[in-house]
Amino acid sequence: MDPNVLADPVITSIAQRVGKTAAQVALAWAVQRGSAFLTTSTKPQRIQENFEISTLPADALQEIRDRVTTRVRFNSVVETGVPGFIPRGGVVPTTPR
Repeated sequence: MDPNVLADPVITSIAQRVGKTAAQVALAWAVQRGSAFLTTSTKPQRIQENFEISTLPADALQEIRDRVTTRVRFNSVVETGVPGFIPRGGVVPTTPR
């Protein structure tokens, strides 16, 4: 999926510095911002990694804010205005008013 946040050079550089995976850095960043996030791994090792996040230092948060310029949301509500499950085929359920 493009853009690939986990391949972003800023994220991978921070991950190397703090001894975490790029996914752990992205998850920690979301938690520290108070953002909701979803993970989809079914692999036990990856699921365990998701639980092993730690607080990022302030300079790492600032670096992400300043240097990660991709502004993409992977959330259907942004495109459809309808929160929740969107069935395959793009048919958006409507609510009677």
